[in-house]
Amino acid sequence: MAQSDSDSNDDKILYREVRSLKAGQIQRFNLHYTPEPSESIHLTSNLWLKVKNIEPIPLRAAFLAGPYVLYVDCKRSDYDPNQACFITADQPVFEPSLLPGQAFYAQLSCHTIKDSYSWTVDVISQIIFNNTIDVDFEILIGTSKKVLHEASIPEKKVLNADQQGSFISSTILNVSNQDTLDLWNLPVPDPNKPIHLVILTHGLHSNVSADMFYLKEQIDSVKGENIVVKGYFGNVAKTERGVKYLGSRVAEYIVDLVTNNESLNNDRVSKISFIGHSLGGLVQTVAIAYIQVNYPWFFKQIKPINFITIASPMLGIVNENPVYVKLALSAGLVGKTGRDVSLKYLENDSKPLLLLLPTGPTHHVLKRFIRRTAYANSVNDGIVPLRTSSLLFLDYKELIQIINSPENKLKTTQSTSTGIVPPIPAINGDSFVFSPVQTFLSYFMPQKQAGHYQKFQTNDKSNVEEENSLMYSADDSYEELPTQSVLETATSLILPPLPSLKFINDPSSREPVIVIDKVYREEDLPPHTPAEVPCLNFDTTKTDESPSISIRQRILNTIDYDVEHLEEDIAREYHKNMDWRKVIVKLKPDAHNNIIVRRRFANAYGWPVIEHLVSNHFGAHNALEEDFRPSNSIFKDSLDSALDLTRIISRDLVTKQNKEIDQQSIHESTENHWINSKDNAESLFAVGPTGLLSEVSEMVGNLRDQFYNGFKVGVPGVNTNGNQDQKPIVTLEDEMNDSEIVTDYDDGNGLARRIMGGFL
Repeated sequence: MAQSDSDSNDDKILYREVRSLKAGQIQRFNLHYTPEPSESIHLTSNLWLKVKNIEPIPLRAAFLAGPYVLYVDCKRSDYDPNQACFITADQPVFEPSLLPGQAFYAQLSCHTIKDSYSWTVDVISQIIFNNTIDVDFEILIGTSKKVLHEASIPEKKVLNADQQGSFISSTILNVSNQDTLDLWNLPVPDPNKPIHLVILTHGLHSNVSADMFYLKEQIDSVKGENIVVKGYFGNVAKTERGVKYLGSRVAEYIVDLVTNNESLNNDRVSKISFIGHSLGGLVQTVAIAYIQVNYPWFFKQIKPINFITIASPMLGIVNENPVYVKLALSAGLVGKTGRDVSLKYLENDSKPLLLLLPTGPTHHVLKRFIRRTAYANSVNDGIVPLRTSSLLFLDYKELIQIINSPENKLKTTQSTSTGIVPPIPAINGDSFVFSPVQTFLSYFMPQKQAGHYQKFQTNDKSNVEEENSLMYSADDSYEELPTQSVLETATSLILPPLPSLKFINDPSSREPVIVIDKVYREEDLPPHTPAEVPCLNFDTTKTDESPSISIRQRILNTIDYDVEHLEEDIAREYHKNMDWRKVIVKLKPDAHNNIIVRRRFANAYGWPVIEHLVSNHFGAHNALEEDFRPSNSIFKDSLDSALDLTRIISRDLVTKQNKEIDQQSIHESTENHWINSKDNAESLFAVGPTGLLSEVSEMVGNLRDQFYNGFKVGVPGVNTNGNQDQKPIVTLEDEMNDSEIVTDYDDGNGLARRIMGGFL
């Protein structure tokens, strides 16, 4: 039999495996290469890596049903983001959006003379809405890019192209594979030392296992303390079912960890910390209250250390968003969770859940934490506005002065002019097709104006002589902070700017991102102002002076309602007898995901934030306990005795409610009654669109299996080069036909940017 061209050139496939990933899952491949002379193979100075998304190309359109997309990065095993890397062949490479049918290539350079070389390859699922579907991919290592490319062409008959395993001695190339559970069960704690348990909690339509994995690894790297980082995986694709539902499940998971887990039980855990991103901040707040009510021994036995929220909507998310966002949340567009953060729906006809949350058991436990820290985005976060993530009260004068300073505006202008994402075209009646829709929405449902910063300006301690000036004046002038519209937020989510190679490889090029880092105490808050408008005013029968109220006013009176005084009440409850450290940061879009570094390199703008969090709460620069003024936890106050929250989070009641929610979700998904359900007349969308998306996802998955069952391996295709730089050599290929398809453009900094993952 005639040898192929690859065989004649001594090019070989050294390793090949096929794996699958569901939502929130990771596959890590650790490569260790020791070049030695071999009779069976000619070893080259460099190896090549290929990762291919082997789902059929038509699934690229199934974005809401998946998406069937992967994130891939490859780096040296000793890579350190805090050390400069100017040798391009050693720099990390990544692809944030590997679509079905596309292949990612990277050269594994051995340009320096060493006995051995090591790399780490991470492949992460980007599935959002469903935890039943999966994405299949193949990973190959070979002696040339050519042989890896030809492996996808059956006519080339490349040796081992349809096999799995290692095809060379493990003494030369050793590949070890770790899945999600392997990674989250490492490192193994020291059984002879007390354990500091750290619980991570994810946000809406997110997951802890993949989206907060970078944060876990950074905490794991802390030396000196016996830290174990855990997170609850069971809320994936269920985040629309309500804050109380999610928090109770996290709480039960934590109690199970410290009582039944072999590594953590028998009083091994002496400390506990909580870190929640976005909705996770509210979820972990419910969790500590649920534990205090149903397991009162817990916080007597285990000392609470850090309570950290990261861009969390602690006061809801309706006040600075357009009215139609408020309407969507109230209607249940994101299920019971959306209604919780809309502040409209009451618990047992009493108060909104978020107003009850800081009281009673929550208040009692929060006062016992050594540190309470809130991280908040000052700009570029249209999902969770600054006022809600920072608990409302800030030194706005200082913040506005910094953000709107000429130097900062100049940096922003320069960054925008050379940014990766093209500017959004102007929207006007002549140039944009949706202008009539926007005009309609802006008239009937206007954008909420932030403003009123002076009302929540903290007291100026330096101005002791002018105590009366602490009360804000209506004549005070406060500039507006930059805000993102819903359209701009959606654009930054779909087209997030990627960090430049310079940012990733040169730490000295990274601008400071911490704008304010200050501890706020209850006495720093301005005097309480009574609400001018009653809560939840839906009375449209009154016409004031006008005998015939306008249609516009009728609509606004029906769907709009005042929540500012509710936000103030919630914020004051969180500050009562407690200090909060508030860290305000300034990140580039997409700031909401960058702040937790959702993906190691795609969201690298958040690296300084994670470094600050770890070093100030766990690391060597961790402030000593005596440096923080202790809360008045031994003294009871009015919030300690509040019973409303205690009544609604008893274990028996919540367990019953959770079962009903689960059964309802199954029914809605099975019967497809997610719109106008007779069983859920109070909401148009019941538990939100996720039920429908899950059903669609399963349908698409079944069609996929029927479409190409047995055809996953060896899908014909050819190369499309989109090199980021000459070195490190990495390409992204659409393996469809024999013509090159350019899907990348350069940002001017040496990094190629895919436009909407190839959808545009």
